Amino acid sequence: MFKSIFTFSFFTAISRISGLIRDVLIATVVGATSLADIFFSSFRFANLFRAFFAEGAFTTSFIPLYSAKSCDNKKAFNFASSVISITFIILLIFCLIIQIFFPYMIKVFTPGFDQSKFTLTVTLSRIMMPYIIFVSIASLIGGMLQVRQHFASIAIAPIILNLCLIISLFLPYIETPAHNLSIAVLVGGVLQLSLMLLSAYKLKVVFFFSIKLSNEVKLFFKRVIPAVINNCITQISLWIDTIMASFIPNAVSYIYYADRLNQLPQGVIGTAIGTVLLPLISKQVNNTENIVKIQNKALNIGLMLIIPTTAAFIIIPDIILLTLFSYGKFDHYAVQQTVPTLVAFSLSLPAFIINKVLLPTFFAKGSLKTPTIFSLMCLGINVVLNLLLMNKYQHIGIAIATSVSTWVNSILLVSYLIINKMYKISRVLLLNTVKIFVATAVMSITLYVSSSLSAELFLDKIFARVIYLATLIALNIVVYFGTLYLMSISDFKYTKL
Repeated sequence: MFKSIFTFSFFTAISRISGLIRDVLIATVVGATSLADIFFSSFRFANLFRAFFAEGAFTTSFIPLYSAKSCDNKKAFNFASSVISITFIILLIFCLIIQIFFPYMIKVFTPGFDQSKFTLTVTLSRIMMPYIIFVSIASLIGGMLQVRQHFASIAIAPIILNLCLIISLFLPYIETPAHNLSIAVLVGGVLQLSLMLLSAYKLKVVFFFSIKLSNEVKLFFKRVIPAVINNCITQISLWIDTIMASFIPNAVSYIYYADRLNQLPQGVIGTAIGTVLLPLISKQVNNTENIVKIQNKALNIGLMLIIPTTAAFIIIPDIILLTLFSYGKFDHYAVQQTVPTLVAFSLSLPAFIINKVLLPTFFAKGSLKTPTIFSLMCLGINVVLNLLLMNKYQHIGIAIATSVSTWVNSILLVSYLIINKMYKISRVLLLNTVKIFVATAVMSITLYVSSSLSAELFLDKIFARVIYLATLIALNIVVYFGTLYLMSISDFKYTKL
């Protein structure tokens, strides 16, 4: 499990870095112009539908059912073939309908665009829309690969999209840089699907065109509906936060940059754990004892990595933000406004890990109704807290509301599983968690002292800033894991005595 998580985390980290480079280059070429507004508005629709379908909704419904049949290759391939074929037909019809209704949708979501911006937004959105078909089919094939314990291709796929976008900016423009970027999104989707097909071929994971509507296929589409709704709730929550922030000057930007940093450990650690756990738990779906062991091991790994990361975001958020973003128009005032937002967001990181570890149990058992209800409850809490906290804490209140609602979701999931005897916190996990907090405390003191004493070394040159931050991180990684190692050695000696 650790090897699979590490593999996925490694390539996800590369993906996040390539995404950061992509954003920097787009900002350099397109800037904060009308053309940028048009592209990002168009790209938002592609990302929105990808989040609805490809990111989680299909795989969380597909993997448990496919895993249950994996012992019989013929049945598994028949099931996968029908699901992939019918999904392709549904998405093809969906995309054709959306192409027709794009002008009306864009009028609703971008009511302030003039006619020229509106027309170009419709054009670029239509170019990118088929991307949903390719990435959704790729996610289903990726689900088949996950059951085979192959995670590298799934983690590499987003890197391909980022590279396509980066390369498109260096090619001759078809009309504008936005046209190049839009076509790059479509090409990226084709290449992502090609990567999955190549990996499936190498692993002899075959499928064919079939529209046989078996009971298992019907069950898949029955489960997909609540999964899509659950994903919609997450997107609605993000939209509400954006709408709330739009009433505060520059708040959308502060929240965006803080959230971008917060998403780095979420993807590298949380998403990696969730992706690896789902096929593992699906294979043990009828063995609660083994599922609990897997969950506790995963929580141990996740908390060991996320708690010191959270501490770093709390202690040196200014250094991190200054190193990564404080160039050009992102001045020191913007950094000061973003710092508390990042701190507030980072408080939700341990809860995010807990959610990613516990949710696969619901997905594997096909019990999507319960987490969906919890998500709706937390959405309501988030909205109420936004309204209560915004007046006093401005954009920071929005980040606080997000963290609180994330923790409430974790508490609800843990409580439900414990009450229904589907989860039990092990003594080993409790002991290791205490060690993690002790090691984090030692690291935090070292980080605070070392950053304070070396503050004068922080220079304006980007290279010097990166070296300074990297040195701080390396030093405190050694301190943190060194402390954990010393405590483990002490426990071993005590046990022998």
